[in-house]
Amino acid sequence: MRPVSLLQARYVLPAFVLYRLYVNHPLEDIQELISKCLNNDRVGQEKLYRRFYPALFLLCRKFFTDENDALEALNDGMLRVFKYIKQYDESKGQFFNWVYTIVRNAALDKLKNNNTYASVEVTDLVIAGNDNPLEALEWKDIYTLLHVLPPGTRAVCVLYYIEGLAINEICRQLQLSAGTVKWHLSETRSKLKPVLLRYHSK
Repeated sequence: MRPVSLLQARYVLPAFVLYRLYVNHPLEDIQELISKCLNNDRVGQEKLYRRFYPALFLLCRKFFTDENDALEALNDGMLRVFKYIKQYDESKGQFFNWVYTIVRNAALDKLKNNNTYASVEVTDLVIAGNDNPLEALEWKDIYTLLHVLPPGTRAVCVLYYIEGLAINEICRQLQLSAGTVKWHLSETRSKLKPVLLRYHSK
């Protein structure tokens, strides 16, 4: 298998792979950067930001078509990381996962502040857990397909099909009813169906 360059990886690989490529290298220990950030060391904060930027920007791009919106969400999230870094508890998980969750929540908050989500109810829709319309697609194609979806539907699609969150967790994260989440998932399948048909007919 031909090696993937870091530049290529930024566009085609999921965040956990980018984490291994960008974070697990010997330039500077993550724990050392955390210690610097705990002391409000600006250089340490910048190094940590740059270290995590590729994976976290890719995360935010899942939710936003506009790169500026994605960058704004990323920056909001990293400001929260630096503000609350003293609350990080190593015994509860890896530092990157903690940062990832904070930045993802910042992206979702930005969407909520933009009144992104439709208030609709679907009570009888059954979502098959193993029926993923994005399954077996290349990552670069998934990001292209996400642009077809309205922002609210796109966010629910990302959380359910890509991030792997359960419907009740999505409801909690977005403060939506289960019926509204299911409606967005139904919209995902409806809007992606003709696009996927063209994709598979190539």
